[in-house]
Amino acid sequence: MVAPRLMVEPVSGEHTPPSGLQRLVRPGDPAPELAARDRRTLELRQFFQLPRKVGQDKSYETRLWLYFPRGFGITGQSWGNEAFYRDASVYMRLHAPSLTLRELADLEHPTSPASVLRRELPGLLDEQAPSASSLETLAKSLGAELADAATVATRSFASRLRALERPDPAGVLVLELNTLCADMLRALAAVRRVRAKARAFRTVAPSSLIPSLAFAEEYAGAVVDERLAELARVIDELPHLRDGQGTAVRMRLVLAKCAEEVVRRRVEQGFPTPAGDAPEYFTYRTGILKKELQRALYVDTRASTRDPFFRNSAAMVAAGLAATWATLAQVPLISGGLTAGQSFLFISLAVGAYVLKDRIKEWVRLALSRRWLRWDHDRHVVGDALAPAGLGSFGGRAQERARWVEPDDIPEEVRSLRARHRTVRGVAPELEHVLEYQRVVRFEAGPSAVPEGFGVQELFRLSLDEILKRLDDPVDEVSYFDQRSGTFATTGMPKVYHLNAIALCVDQTSDRRALMRWRVVVNQDGIVHIDPIVARRRDQSGAASSLAPASA
Repeated sequence: MVAPRLMVEPVSGEHTPPSGLQRLVRPGDPAPELAARDRRTLELRQFFQLPRKVGQDKSYETRLWLYFPRGFGITGQSWGNEAFYRDASVYMRLHAPSLTLRELADLEHPTSPASVLRRELPGLLDEQAPSASSLETLAKSLGAELADAATVATRSFASRLRALERPDPAGVLVLELNTLCADMLRALAAVRRVRAKARAFRTVAPSSLIPSLAFAEEYAGAVVDERLAELARVIDELPHLRDGQGTAVRMRLVLAKCAEEVVRRRVEQGFPTPAGDAPEYFTYRTGILKKELQRALYVDTRASTRDPFFRNSAAMVAAGLAATWATLAQVPLISGGLTAGQSFLFISLAVGAYVLKDRIKEWVRLALSRRWLRWDHDRHVVGDALAPAGLGSFGGRAQERARWVEPDDIPEEVRSLRARHRTVRGVAPELEHVLEYQRVVRFEAGPSAVPEGFGVQELFRLSLDEILKRLDDPVDEVSYFDQRSGTFATTGMPKVYHLNAIALCVDQTSDRRALMRWRVVVNQDGIVHIDPIVARRRDQSGAASSLAPASA
């Protein structure tokens, strides 16, 4: 499995809850977003722009350093490359983050999946009708892009509310929320209009098209409903919105009216809802629909044949050397003419040589593999998901490797960033074991370019199960004297650990660079929160700028 990345909007110092991603990366940014996909999985998300002209290419490099304190018990011996790749996965899919809700609702927009699909439907009556796979891909991409656009819009608005420093007497935010909700309803209405037009061609339409459009509307409606509820919760949690002007109440009324319309339409269509009689079925079905819609846009990655050749060659040479060693150690015994003492000595040497044979084989294999094969995985990228719809294609290559490194092997700028902004100042740095993960992705334009606005989104996910199970209990019993009550007390206090992550991301085409660091606070149960510490970037002119304030 494989995927991509790129620069970033200023990160905040707020905790990222483990329930999901707080923010999505803006297009054109080379730095990733690190968040918790769930309680026990880290997710690094990036967006890569694609080349727009035939013959052009774009390359991106990401290097991620994970700093494990000694208390984790994680080293190269306990968590080697094989274990790392077992716990890590990378996905790539086509994505158009620049498409807004308003553009997705516009059935005349040049690249919106809704408008493209609507224009393709009359072609079903022609002799050269559009293929079933192209129409199905457009239908599923419509649902996936609408859900993503709703997520970006609502969470961006929530971030603005959290950053609000003064009341909003003019009601500008309420008006913006009204516009946001109207755009959501119009986008969902566009899906319904395309579904209605597809039903008009049902006698000639592929059998999979109308169900795919139904899945798109069902999933997008479920996501919109959830995002509206999340936004309502944010409004309830912000005391500065209760400003005596009725701002919080007016916002809640706007959200309730929009959500009521969304749910009414879903019930009319027979779509399951969280308030229904089968909540387990709802979550299961929604998860299946999400995978089904996004699967249509996954970028195919095929392993290069170069990997097995070099690996097998290294293994064969190592086996030959080990066999030679074991044979040479037995030559004196074969030649004969030895005394009893000499025979005993050479028998012992032969046994020792046989014992060492497997170790020699492994040492030689690793040494030759490092010399001959720089990358652990080398894969071809085939981006033809939109090609059946006549929307272009691309190719490329994705290479990755992981290795445990010593401090001297880490770039100076990374070591300097790790040494700054320590949680407990004045203490000596704790002994840490460092794992470096490196990934280089190169894209080449196909015979026809993918439309403007589309790129590749990479999701790198790392399961922390193997790491977290080694930690102590998440609650530590502490006894103390409570001066407020004048009594002795014992209470359970949280016991957490800090895992530091630093990413250096480079757009090799423009030479833009971004350096970011996060503090991942974990306990035995999972990820507690993720604190962005600092982010810096450097453009092709060499000028550096800070993207986020450093937290203490």
